[in-house]
Amino acid sequence: MSEHDILPRGCRIIDFPRFMDDRGGLSFAESQGHIPFHVERVFWLYDLSGCRSRGGHSHGHCAQVVVAVHGAFDLVLDDGEVRTTIHLDSPHRGVLIAPTVWDELKNFAEGTVVMVMASHHFDAEDYISDYEEYRGELVELKPYDSACASEWDAFVDRAKNGTFLYKRGYMDYHADRFTDCSLMFYKRGELIGQLPASWNKERRTVTSHGGLTYGGLLLSEGATTIETLNMMSCAASWFAHHLGAKEWIYKPIPYIYNSMPSEEDLYALFRMDAKLASRSVASAISCDHRVAMRTLRKRCIAKARKSQLHYEESAEWSTFWPLLKTILKSRHDATPVHTLEEIELLASRFPENIRLFVARHEGIIVAGAVVYETAMVAHTQYLAVSDEGTRHHALDGLIAYLAEERYADKPYLDLGTSMEPATSQLNEGLIFQKEGFGARAVVYDAYSVLLE
Repeated sequence: MSEHDILPRGCRIIDFPRFMDDRGGLSFAESQGHIPFHVERVFWLYDLSGCRSRGGHSHGHCAQVVVAVHGAFDLVLDDGEVRTTIHLDSPHRGVLIAPTVWDELKNFAEGTVVMVMASHHFDAEDYISDYEEYRGELVELKPYDSACASEWDAFVDRAKNGTFLYKRGYMDYHADRFTDCSLMFYKRGELIGQLPASWNKERRTVTSHGGLTYGGLLLSEGATTIETLNMMSCAASWFAHHLGAKEWIYKPIPYIYNSMPSEEDLYALFRMDAKLASRSVASAISCDHRVAMRTLRKRCIAKARKSQLHYEESAEWSTFWPLLKTILKSRHDATPVHTLEEIELLASRFPENIRLFVARHEGIIVAGAVVYETAMVAHTQYLAVSDEGTRHHALDGLIAYLAEERYADKPYLDLGTSMEPATSQLNEGLIFQKEGFGARAVVYDAYSVLLE
């Protein structure tokens, strides 16, 4: 094997420290320092002169590092896509065998001794020793193409953490700005996961997804933690080997959007040594556990009610958008992510999900909220209030209307993040206002995975 050969996903060569003097050589290994897991078990193989092969299995959970502490042998590794043979003949070099990778040891030199360091204690249930059975348990990766659009959208509807942002009609509205490299995952022919992703060739970076607020792995209800580990590992390997990517920016779906526990990907990120790259703080009101409003917010809402404001859903995007642009520019030196034409297009494609609510005073729109509605969350994508609306506390009244009337039965009303667009710093005044309604923190994270 040359240094340019591709190893099966999750596997890698480990070179241990080596010290040589007139007394001989010394090498050592430390958990986490050299071994990427806590070593729970060590065993060694010897008297192998009459042995044709060892191994011939895969592990569901257990990772291993193998070392030829004396002699030499060939290590065959197979992940169902990549099959590689590595010749080991040095006591200061080992190979990490990732879980779910098939391994076989053969061609032992006379006197060979093999040491194996394992992440788990022995468990017979963790082994698959039949290669055909092993092949049947593999997760198969398929790059997305437009011919799969209907299949993709159907899976979004049945995924345990899907939202309309994952529909191709939403993801592809800005296809001219993002190079799509989304992936689909199958097991025994059944679609069990989808990953929206975009590719920046110049930066050699994959983002899941560059055009979405969040873009984590979509999972079927039956997808397990081990299958998710396999999907994430397959994705990392595909991005590295087929695109030449050096980094993967992963934006998990905040938990409030999930219809059932769906954080298998967060554990996979931990296993992949991902680093937290950014964190934004949003504020959400829980319908099931409402926190009392601050007195100040109650007073503002009471004043709004005395101003005889009228709240309603509206289709007057062209009236609200200039107000929104003016407020974002004057107060935050920012512009809306969407143009008027884009938001009108998206609202026409997803009329049940993208809604505009307004507050009127004497028939004139003085405040508005663009709400992205999903099964679990009503998210205020944009909020804006005019100077006239501010005098009448129209935004306070509109948020109270959304929380107490329009979305009173929605598990969460997410009032959005309170980060300054230019600096990504927390706007303490803005979050104080949102928390005054009884909203509390939900984080929107992004992780960095370095790809080998």
